[in-house]
Amino acid sequence: MAPNEPDISDKKAARNEAKVARLMGEGGKRPGLKVVKTAAAGAAAVGIKTKDLIDTVTAATGSKKPEVKKIVEATLVAIGRALATGNELAVPPLGKLRVVKDNGVSLTLKLRLADEAKAAGLALADEDEDS
Repeated sequence: MAPNEPDISDKKAARNEAKVARLMGEGGKRPGLKVVKTAAAGAAAVGIKTKDLIDTVTAATGSKKPEVKKIVEATLVAIGRALATGNELAVPPLGKLRVVKDNGVSLTLKLRLADEAKAAGLALADEDEDS
């Protein structure tokens, strides 16, 4: 490799940073949480917005809303960056989330839900049983 040519990993890192910046929007504004799904015929479409998520976490934890807002927004940014750079997420209560298609403007994700026993934190065997 010529001394003036950037390393391939440097090019990839720069490309990933550009992709994250593009997905995060102009001026570093955070995009709102948007859940997209097909509604059943005759049923109203249901979606969760960032505000709803913050309210739910605030109620569940008993923490102050401004603290929860910072944490939820930081978590969403971290998840967005991880997915934008092609990383797979393993979040035990939820499952495994990975990018299956990236056309530059949008990502197609695949979520493999965690087993109910794993999601609930239940042991697979009793304490006195061999696993």
